[in-house]
Amino acid sequence: MPENTTHPDKRGVGRPRKEESAKREHERRRRKSATQTPGRLGCDPDLLDHNAYVYRWINDQPGRVIAKTKHDDWDMVPQNGEKEDSTELGDFVSVVVGTLPDGSPKRAYLCRKPREFYEDDKAAEQARLDDELQQLRRGHDRNGAAQSDYVPNSGIRI
Repeated sequence: MPENTTHPDKRGVGRPRKEESAKREHERRRRKSATQTPGRLGCDPDLLDHNAYVYRWINDQPGRVIAKTKHDDWDMVPQNGEKEDSTELGDFVSVVVGTLPDGSPKRAYLCRKPREFYEDDKAAEQARLDDELQQLRRGHDRNGAAQSDYVPNSGIRI
């Protein structure tokens, strides 16, 4: 019976050396993270200024992009990062997020709003919600009308 001797360099068929495998894994990870921010809706991080703006993706559904950009304070982020007044949608950062019923691609556009405008809008929204909560605690509905349900003299505790 022959002895069971193995050569120190012996590997299975087609199996790379450990050093080569580790080096390729490192290159693969580095290549993947160098091109975009993590996540499915990533973009070039050089285009983003999180101190001055708040960002969000807006789906290109009928009327939605116009409602957010023309009737609200959101601006579409251009490919080159500078402010543009272009009407060509291809000039802006976008990704395909699905398909429309006719089979054409559905796109989402990266939009930004000045941080101070965003914080003012959120403060106004929170004030409205706080007022509604106070109305509910007093036993009134959202319109201020008294509810016909039982409300104790001390009010409702939530």
